[in-house]
Amino acid sequence: MKPGQTLSLIGCCYPDIIRDILRVDMSDSASVPSEVSNDRPTLLRWNDYLTGRSCIFRITDSDVRAPLSHLASKYLTGADASVLTDCGMILPKSAAALREIQDLSHLITDQGTLTSLLPGTVFRSGVRELTPREVPPRTVAMVRESEVGLIDLTIDRSETGYTRNWPGFNRRRWERSASTFESFVEASMRRSCTGEFDTVLAREEHDSRIKFLKHVARAIWDAPFENYSRFTGNRFRYKTGDEALMNIIDGHGAICSEKVQALKFVADQYGFESHYVLAGPDTPGPAPTDRLRHILDTFDFRGAAPAMRYWQHMALEFVVDDERVLVDATNGNVPFMFMRGAEVEDILDDAHPEPVVVKMGTYPERFYYHRAPDDLALDLCYAMENFIPEIDLVQVFDNELGLSITSEYLVAPLPYASDADFDSLSSLYRGLAEPNNLEFETNAGWQLDGSVGTRFQESEPVAAEKVMDSFEHLLNRYNLFEDEWHEVGLAIIHLIPDQ
Repeated sequence: MKPGQTLSLIGCCYPDIIRDILRVDMSDSASVPSEVSNDRPTLLRWNDYLTGRSCIFRITDSDVRAPLSHLASKYLTGADASVLTDCGMILPKSAAALREIQDLSHLITDQGTLTSLLPGTVFRSGVRELTPREVPPRTVAMVRESEVGLIDLTIDRSETGYTRNWPGFNRRRWERSASTFESFVEASMRRSCTGEFDTVLAREEHDSRIKFLKHVARAIWDAPFENYSRFTGNRFRYKTGDEALMNIIDGHGAICSEKVQALKFVADQYGFESHYVLAGPDTPGPAPTDRLRHILDTFDFRGAAPAMRYWQHMALEFVVDDERVLVDATNGNVPFMFMRGAEVEDILDDAHPEPVVVKMGTYPERFYYHRAPDDLALDLCYAMENFIPEIDLVQVFDNELGLSITSEYLVAPLPYASDADFDSLSSLYRGLAEPNNLEFETNAGWQLDGSVGTRFQESEPVAAEKVMDSFEHLLNRYNLFEDEWHEVGLAIIHLIPDQ
């Protein structure tokens, strides 16, 4: 009998119980340290410590007392989410999370094949580290009055360093949803080059390759500049290139570095050479790459603010048949940048750089662009994805990007612990808006019922809905890291000056 057939039979032993249990968030279950009945199913839950992702599924009865090494080999490294789904041992949402956790926790070849766990990976049960030969503890979990066994294990990658093979990682992610991504690319072409779609998509001539790149970049630029996706839907704290692109395909967006990763994710698959560019406001000199590398290696942020301005923003430089093309697909009031030839050198010349004036919020800033080592930019993205647990809040508050920036509106949350706090934050936004003749309003109750908020809803109905949906998770995340109770309101600024 084949393994898949065996699993199918086992997975169907308790179909009603399994179906109900797997649909329940096990964090809401009650666990007690007692022996589980042998005729009850046992569930295994993998938790990725750094990103908060988790998946849960049924394991075979013969593996209930297996050592950690066996469970990791069979149900992590060697697990096939499709087989588990077909056998009724895992539901689709957990199957997707299992694939993600596999990608995050394993070495990957250039061809996108998983090999072994990242060196330095640690497994824990609760706070206790487990050895490979140890049998993980099993507790009793009560879910909807059903008693099940639960083996709850955390995968801690904190000491694995910057070990991702990005080409293999992205190739694996591309192949998983290739038809969806290819449809996005084709739609980008059809939207902008009706009469020459086939020629541009084929990319056989230099001009068609340039147009292909421009149309994909423009489609990504057109997507919203937003942070609300960190608190709605999948609640990814920081998105990889494929996650950002899928979010764009679903009608939402991302911030600058995520859009850069999305564009590079596409461009790599179609054979374009690209390199990262770091940028920031009022940073005319060469990027202090040694200082920035030190920050990534040590997470020592003492006195780091001046250097960190250089990676406040990100773009890409492409090399197309020896022609250099600088692309900034950010949006959020950063103009669409697709510069070629001499213009690129004017912008990237550290000796005599030409700044680009942007107005992300209420006042203009002079952004300078700098070539930088690719590994520095990639490790920065990796650090934000994995090593900064409050990165979702950092993007909203520390980087002052709020929840949504459109051509006309900026919407930002206002966390406050008292009326005095709220009044102080309202005064801050008044100081940003009124000197620039901008209309604004603040609301202590997370509503968009004022005149500016109403116009925002009418202009951006999808963004307005997602902003409202962000409330509960954003508030919970903020209170978790601030370690005290807050409420949260909204500030809305109309970015078009009153005449």
